[in-house]
Amino acid sequence: MRQFQHTVTADVTAAAVGSGDLDVLATPTLVLWCEVAAFQVCAQSIDPDHTTVGTTITIDHVKGSPVGAEITVHCAEPINDGRRLVCHVIVKDADGDQIAKGEVHRAVVDPDRFMSKCH
Repeated sequence: MRQFQHTVTADVTAAAVGSGDLDVLATPTLVLWCEVAAFQVCAQSIDPDHTTVGTTITIDHVKGSPVGAEITVHCAEPINDGRRLVCHVIVKDADGDQIAKGEVHRAVVDPDRFMSKCH
């Protein structure tokens, strides 16, 4: 599993991003960190003329993390199910306690073809 380090700062709390009113790591921020990790891991598994786009994210956020907490996203190498790449993620704090786990699904696409369908 690849590891991605983050620190909870005031600007990524639930109170700051509007997803709650407590000064703890916001779930939307946690989801972003997991998706960025999966994007980076998947990029190593595809042809250089392709990219990936997010399609599904399932995350169980089970423990709060205050400002200053050191967070590590552990992202497994993707599993290719034939239609998409699936990365399993586990998120832990500095004490090794699991704060979240889930899956990030990404589709492999040709960038030009994908963008031509967005207009």
